Amino acid sequence: METSSQGIPAPPEDFRCPISLEVMAEPVILWTGQTYDRQSIQRWLDSGHTTCPKTKQELHDDTRLIPNYALRSLIQSWAAANSVELASGGGGASGGGSKSKKSSICSSDSSSNRARKEAVEALVRGILAANPASLIRDSVRELRILAKESRPQRAMICEAGGVAKLLDLLLGKSRPAFPDLQNEIEENAVVALLNLCADDENKVGLVAEGAVDAILHILSRHHHQASIDTRASAALAITSLAMVDVNKAIIGRHPGAMPGLVRLLSSGSPRGKKDAAIALYSLCMLPDNRRRAVAAGVVSVLLTAVENDARYCAAHLAAPAEGEAVLALLDVLATCPEGRAEMRLRRGVVPALVRVMGAAGDSAVPLRARESCAAVLYAVCCEDATWTAIARDAGAAAVAGEMARGLNGECRAARKAASLVQLLSA
Repeated sequence: METSSQGIPAPPEDFRCPISLEVMAEPVILWTGQTYDRQSIQRWLDSGHTTCPKTKQELHDDTRLIPNYALRSLIQSWAAANSVELASGGGGASGGGSKSKKSSICSSDSSSNRARKEAVEALVRGILAANPASLIRDSVRELRILAKESRPQRAMICEAGGVAKLLDLLLGKSRPAFPDLQNEIEENAVVALLNLCADDENKVGLVAEGAVDAILHILSRHHHQASIDTRASAALAITSLAMVDVNKAIIGRHPGAMPGLVRLLSSGSPRGKKDAAIALYSLCMLPDNRRRAVAAGVVSVLLTAVENDARYCAAHLAAPAEGEAVLALLDVLATCPEGRAEMRLRRGVVPALVRVMGAAGDSAVPLRARESCAAVLYAVCCEDATWTAIARDAGAAAVAGEMARGLNGECRAARKAASLVQLLSA
């Protein structure tokens, strides 16, 4: 093993800050996904730099520094094993034999906070694979509850290494001895991760620790044992992680993301279908992800839902503000050429879209659903004469005209309806 001039084993390169080249005492993550020592990156930012030192990406005023708890835990374990002191504030590692300093947070903790930390650490130890499955189940359930209660408790779980243990459970690295409890353990583990996502810094940190692989494992075709509730919760966790823009790209590039969500949208429970639609809608805010979703077959699944029951689809799967996104997802996918090309192949859906667009008197059908139908009809009819002819025969011009007049032309729905009238009247 390579050693330093002081006889200390050389640390892994991942432990070194890319700026100072010293072992990181407090690793933090920029939104670009790169990790630096807090003191080094803060000096970089304070000196007026507006880019990520490693990737050169513009930070666009988003200079949040998110603790990388997983890496910090690894560095601290290496330091303790090699009698290395980690200087506080990012001063790097030095030989010495003295123990690492406690963080300022730890040293100022009240006795009640220390007690909570010790309780969290005990719960994290309870997830170890060697423990009885009932203890693992109870520990994960308690972590799920604690993660929901408060931000400080979520930080304690992350600092205690709880994320890594939860991910190991979902990936099968800490398989319980009793399969009867597996579904319950997995459901609690997924919801615990979902609760940890309540804080934006955790959204980036979880992805850096490998949460995408673990969550998508639950959604994968080969994971037949996962319960319908667990798969729905996994889709919700993807939605939460995707609220951070950099995560949208990371999740979208994962080979299991779009196929897993589309399968859930196609064959899941009603809750699972809704949660899958929400996740896909969030991911498809990124243009590259729209093409990936189309390639995974999402358009066919969405159009089948509309054809089978247009009114139900509009009432229950249309409004993103209420956590429902099927027709809104179609609207987004109609903005990319690949999506429109798939839609042109399904001409039978045109009358169903016209029916939803015209449901002004149906209180169960929100305006957002009618707007989405008008937008999809306009986008595809601009390119396809057959769709245009079918829409005319279905009375789309009259329906759209009534919609535009009723909304006084002040909103996107009215503008889309007016544009559709003009197109169909040409």
